[in-house]
Amino acid sequence: MSNSRRMSLLVAALTLGRLAAFGQEAAPFESEPRPWWQPSWEVVFRGDRLEDPGASAESFRRVQGQLRLRWTWERDDLRLAAGLRAAMGSDGNRFNAPRWDQQPSNGTQVDVFHGSYGWVAARSFGTLTLGFQENGLVTSQALWDRNLRLLGAGGRVGLRSAEGLVQEAGLRAVVGRVRNVLGGRGDLAAAQAVLKVDTGPWSWGAHAGRWRLAWDPGTERLRRLPGHDPLARQEMTVDAGGLSATWHSRLPLEARWFRSRNPETGETSEEVQAIAGGRERLYWPQLSFTWQRLSSTGTLYPVNGDEWWFYRNARGPRLDLSVPLPGQWVAALAHMRQTSGGEAYRVTRTLLVLTKRF
Repeated sequence: MSNSRRMSLLVAALTLGRLAAFGQEAAPFESEPRPWWQPSWEVVFRGDRLEDPGASAESFRRVQGQLRLRWTWERDDLRLAAGLRAAMGSDGNRFNAPRWDQQPSNGTQVDVFHGSYGWVAARSFGTLTLGFQENGLVTSQALWDRNLRLLGAGGRVGLRSAEGLVQEAGLRAVVGRVRNVLGGRGDLAAAQAVLKVDTGPWSWGAHAGRWRLAWDPGTERLRRLPGHDPLARQEMTVDAGGLSATWHSRLPLEARWFRSRNPETGETSEEVQAIAGGRERLYWPQLSFTWQRLSSTGTLYPVNGDEWWFYRNARGPRLDLSVPLPGQWVAALAHMRQTSGGEAYRVTRTLLVLTKRF
């Protein structure tokens, strides 16, 4: 791609932001108690470029924006939340399926609508959430797209030490119907054990559980499982777990490892990530390196992350550079290189993301 085209992409992304484009990069909303109705919102806009040397027709450029609005009401142990997501993209919704997007590029939709009941004591805590909600389980993009929502129930219960050593030792679970652009009646049921320990300069985490997804077979991400009846409802189970360690210093360092395995086929998928720096100090960059390996059935491919390109039978690295800016802005640049089917299919993808939180 020529330098002029690259510059056009960056300018278009910046212009889209100034024109009040809409978006979200991660789940940013705080969970601390707030009195009465409290609004929060976040706007993100991004430029996206994918290059496929072997199939130029698959290459594309686009700019996109999203706005997420949320209102919360809290009284004692009860919390109600409602939110909307609005999106605007240069390529329109007609490309969502062939580009394996998990959300529509254009339009407005309900983002969350749920009620929660929870308690926090000196040595225990718990929460039960009913309605249209985010997935509260610990996971990575190799297994779950953090922008997906589901209609159902989610909960967590655990113990913690009064002195703060054990932050969480408990169980998390979620069950419900997943909403995505392809439909297909995707139903998720998952549960996991979680342990989080804080030893002062170091924090440690571990989780392990079972995920089960069922969906109506179709095209793209909803393809049937190998060897399964193409007309029958598809069901996939994976056992997933991971470890993390964080060193809290002037330059924070973090390492994460995630792995999933299909007990029926024996295939595995994994994701390894190393992060240097944080997003709390102004102008101090955060750099992360991620290696992702996805097998054909070792991950829940209908619901894994869409920021990569291939969603199954692929591998490759990703580099992310994020810089906190004044006014609660965060600028992030990501570059990925993926291969699928050995070395038969190879793509590179670059994302420029600007985020402002309010």
